Amino acid sequence: MMLRYALQTVRDRKAGFLGAFVALLCAAALITACGTLLETGLRGRIATERYAGTPVVVSADQNVHQTTVKEKKGKTKTKHKAKPVAERAWLPASTLETVRAVPGVERAVPELTFQAVPVLGAPADPARPSYGHAWTSAVLTPFTLAEGRAPRGGDEVVVDRALATRAGLAAGARLTVQATGEPKTYTVSGIARTDHGDLGRQTSLFFSDTEAERLAARAGQVTAIGVLPRPGTDAGRLAGQVRQALAATPQGATAQVAAGDDRGPVEFLDAAGARIKLVSMGGAMGGTSLLVAILVVVGTFALSVQQRHRELALLRAIAATPKQLRRMIGREALLVGLAAGIARLPRRTAP
Repeated sequence: MMLRYALQTVRDRKAGFLGAFVALLCAAALITACGTLLETGLRGRIATERYAGTPVVVSADQNVHQTTVKEKKGKTKTKHKAKPVAERAWLPASTLETVRAVPGVERAVPELTFQAVPVLGAPADPARPSYGHAWTSAVLTPFTLAEGRAPRGGDEVVVDRALATRAGLAAGARLTVQATGEPKTYTVSGIARTDHGDLGRQTSLFFSDTEAERLAARAGQVTAIGVLPRPGTDAGRLAGQVRQALAATPQGATAQVAAGDDRGPVEFLDAAGARIKLVSMGGAMGGTSLLVAILVVVGTFALSVQQRHRELALLRAIAATPKQLRRMIGREALLVGLAAGIARLPRRTAP
């Protein structure tokens, strides 16, 4: 009975309930947007580019850890915090031998990554940072030679196809590169490409092993180690075996093993910080939006009820109980809330 009366009231007082409907619709949209930000930060996938051909990657821990022990009222409370650092952490080169000794590892390739900016007439694109690598680590990447040959000496370099197209380079051309030391001019010995298009977020330059070690200026250290499993070896199981082998060594405390989607943060160091900011922003804005939405919606319905005090008094005069009135108002709010929620449901777009 009261549900039917609530439906009739909403139908007859469209203008009065329109404000409540709009308030609920905006609140649902705002909270959904903040929830989407929060969910993206918690479960978002960071796709790898450079390590697309490497099932397992060993790298240094990019977090600073702090453990605090407090005693209060006879109880010991331990807190552990970890915060990512912006500067890349490096692994000891001796870690390579430990990884190679793990059963199921067909090949373990050291990786060097350092800033190497080509000096061109046009300014560099900040959205595509340029990195230098040793050519031996190209096996870890989707790159293959499309033109020319691999670098053999300290004055040769292989560039990716995107850079070659942008700068008009070909095999035999001269290119000045600014790395960790003074700018140096190299001969382009080859052009590298991938089978799935150019890398979207970085530019790659490949040097000879000796030249890459000189430019990296990190003697006895490597950026990461790419692990190629033997045929038939499961990458996830191999990652666990490598993790166990490293845990028994002094390097185990500073090394981390990544496989699958976990390889993305190893390649893109700013991903961890961006994820933390996204989660913090989504949670803070979502909580604030929820509080504001509750206050606005409650105020809107309170105003609507106040404007109907004569109608409610008349219902009380014809023997309607306070419980029935509360039930009617609650069902009116439920009807308006359902309508606003259905209107806010995401629409599936055609592919």
